[in-house]
Amino acid sequence: MGNVFFFDWEIQLMEALQSVSNSVLTAAAKVFTLFGDEYLVILVLGLLYWSVDKKLGRRAALALSGTMAFGTLVKGAFQRRRPYMDNKGVKCIRAAHPDEDIMSPAAQGFSMPSLHAAMSVSVYGTLAHDTKKRPFIALGILLPFFIGLSRVYLGVHYPTDVLLGWVIGLILMFVLNGVEHKFGYKIGFLAVLVIGSAGFFFCRDDEFFSSYGIAAGLLLGFMYEEKYVNFEKSEKWWSYIVRPVLGVVIFAVVSIILKIPAKAISAEWLSFAFRLVRYAVATFVIIGPYPHLFKKLKI
Repeated sequence: MGNVFFFDWEIQLMEALQSVSNSVLTAAAKVFTLFGDEYLVILVLGLLYWSVDKKLGRRAALALSGTMAFGTLVKGAFQRRRPYMDNKGVKCIRAAHPDEDIMSPAAQGFSMPSLHAAMSVSVYGTLAHDTKKRPFIALGILLPFFIGLSRVYLGVHYPTDVLLGWVIGLILMFVLNGVEHKFGYKIGFLAVLVIGSAGFFFCRDDEFFSSYGIAAGLLLGFMYEEKYVNFEKSEKWWSYIVRPVLGVVIFAVVSIILKIPAKAISAEWLSFAFRLVRYAVATFVIIGPYPHLFKKLKI
C-alpha cells in the first residue's frame, strides 16, 4: 500500500542525523514535534483566539484549516510511504501514531507532505506576519524549522516532505490571509471546504476526514460565536492560561466521548463519516458555545 520514491541524499541525511542520536537529542526532537501536534496547536490557537486577539486567532485558524485540508489532499495524491518502512538504515524513533502498527501505512498515514511542518508555518507564520514584531518573527521562522528537522530526525518524514510542507503552509498562509482581509473569514472557510471536498473521491485515511471536520467545525463555531456570544478579551493575566487549557480539556472530553460509539463501526465509509462528524462537533463546541462559560465562570 502506497508509493516509494526518494532521493539518495535524503536517506544519507536521515542516517547522518540518526547516527548522532542520543537521549538528549531525542527528547528535544520529541518536544519540538509536540508543537505541531493536535492538542498543542489547539492550545496555541486558543491562546490567540480566546485571550490575545480574536481576529488574529481566527486568521490563524483559517490558515491552519486550509493547510490541513490541502495538505491531506496532496498526501492522498502522492501516497508516499514513511521513510523507515522501506529503508533499513532509517529508524522509527517516534511513530506518527505510536499506538498503531508502525509498518502499516493505513495506520500511520502517508508521508508527503509533513503536516507538522505545514501547520507550524501557517499558525506561527500568521502570528509573525500579523504582529511584525521581532520576537514573533523569530518564533515564526525558528519553530517551524526545528519542528521540520525533528520530523526528519525521528524517521517519520523525508526531507522533501518537510520542504513541501513548509511551502504549502507559507503559500496558504498568505493566500488565505489575503482572502480573509478582502472577503471575510466565511468566504475563506467556504473556499477551503469546497476545494477540500475533492478528497472525498480519493483520500482514504483518517487525517483527511479529521481535517475536513475541523474546518467545518471552525466555520460553524465562529459564526455561532459572532451571533450569540461575542466574548471580550479579558485583562486578567490568569485568563490567558485558564481559557486555552479549559478549551483543550473540553475538546478532548467531547472527542473521547464521541469516539466510544465509533469503535462499533466496521464499515470503512461509515467510520470515516463518523470521524468527520466527531471532529466537527468537538471543534464547534469549543469555538462556538464554550465562550458562553467565560462570563458564567468569570474567566
